[in-house]
Amino acid sequence: MSEQIIKINLDKYCLNSEAILVVDTVEKTAPAKGGIRIHPRVTEKEIALLAGEMTNKCILANLPFGGAKGGIRLDDLSQVDRAMYAFGRELSKLEFLPYKWCAAPDINTNSKAVDAFIAGCASVKGWRKSRLAATGKSSGIPHELGSTAYGVVLSLEKTIEKLGFDIPMDGAGVIVEGIGEVGGNAIRFLLKKGARILGVSDITGALYCKDGIDGKLLMHTIQSGGSVKQLSNLAGNTNFNKNNWALLEQEADVLILAGPGQSINEKISGNLKVKIIVEGANIAYTDVSHRETVHANGIISIPGIIANSGGVISSYEEWLLENQDLMTSSAQTQWERIKSSIYSRIDFNITKLVQKMKDDHMAHTPLYYAHEMALERKENQRKSNRILRNKTKEINIDLERKFAVFTK
Repeated sequence: MSEQIIKINLDKYCLNSEAILVVDTVEKTAPAKGGIRIHPRVTEKEIALLAGEMTNKCILANLPFGGAKGGIRLDDLSQVDRAMYAFGRELSKLEFLPYKWCAAPDINTNSKAVDAFIAGCASVKGWRKSRLAATGKSSGIPHELGSTAYGVVLSLEKTIEKLGFDIPMDGAGVIVEGIGEVGGNAIRFLLKKGARILGVSDITGALYCKDGIDGKLLMHTIQSGGSVKQLSNLAGNTNFNKNNWALLEQEADVLILAGPGQSINEKISGNLKVKIIVEGANIAYTDVSHRETVHANGIISIPGIIANSGGVISSYEEWLLENQDLMTSSAQTQWERIKSSIYSRIDFNITKLVQKMKDDHMAHTPLYYAHEMALERKENQRKSNRILRNKTKEINIDLERKFAVFTK
C-alpha cells in the first residue's frame, strides 16, 4: 500500500495531461527517490508498481532514500519540458518539494527535462532549494554518463564470476533490447570489454547477426541518435525484423533488457535461447509466472532491483555532493566516486544473492531471493529505528530529570 498518491491536472498549462506522483515509502533521513517517466499511456498502477520497486532498490543498495515514482500522461512528446516545468511548480505549491521527493530522469525525460522541472520548482521555492529537488540535471551528474548501464554490466560480470559460468566477457555474445541511455551505454561498456553485440532493437525494429554487428557502426548510430532500422540499411549480413520483440527469441549468451519494461510475456518466456538475462529495465516481466518459466529452463535472470540500481546510486552520490556543496569538483572526480559507490554496493548484493541461490540449490527465482534480502534489511532497519527511538526517549527523560530544576 502506497503512503501517498498525488494527481495533478496540467490543463492550465495548455497541456492535455495528468501528472501522478506515488510515494511508496518515506524515510526520516532523506526524501523519497524515483524518476519521472512520460508517455501517452502512463497509469497510476504502473507508477505505483515502479514506486514499490524503488523502495526495494534503495533498501538493497543501502541508501537512506524512500521509494517513489513520478509519471506524466502526455500525448505530445514535444511538450515534455512544459509538462516537467508544470509538475515541478505545482508540487512546490503543495510544499512537497524539495524535501519529500527527489526526482530524476526516466523514460522520455533527460537532463534538459529535469532542468525544466527544477525551474518550475524554483519559480516557487527559489533556485538554491530547488537544486535539491532532482538529480540528473545538466548542472549535476547527467544519467547520460552511463551510471545505470555501468551497474548493469557490472551485475553481469559479477554473476558470471560468482556462479562460475564459462562465459568470458571477451567474446561473449550479447543481445541488447533498447539502444537508449541504458542500452546504448551498456553496448559501449560491453564493446570495450570485447563482447560481441549480436542483436539490438528499438521501436523501429530488431537487427540480428550471429557473427556480431560491426561495433564502430553500431556506436556511431547510437551516438548520432539513429535508429535500428537506419542501422540495418548500413550493416551488411544482418537480419532486420520490423517486430522488435522478435529479437528476444534469438540465440546468445546474454540478453540485456533495456527497453520500457514488461518485455518477457508468456510466449517469449518459453522461447528464450540465452544463459543469462540482465534486467536493465524496470519490471521486466508481464507476470511473475513467466519468471518461473525462465527459471525452470535454467536461465539466470538478474533482478532489476539489483542490476539497474546504478542509476539511483549515482543519484544518491549527486544528492550528497549537492548537500555538501561539492558539485564544483571535476566531472572525472565525480564519475570515479560514482563508479566506486556502484561497484561496492552491487558487488556486495550480487555476492549475497548468489550465495542465497547456492545455499537453497536455486529452488526459486533470483528475484525471490532478492526480495528475501530486501525484507531482511527492512526488518533490520525497523529494529534499528526502534532502538534509536527508545534511546532518544531515555535520554530525554534523563535530561528532563536532571535539568527540570531550572524551570521551577
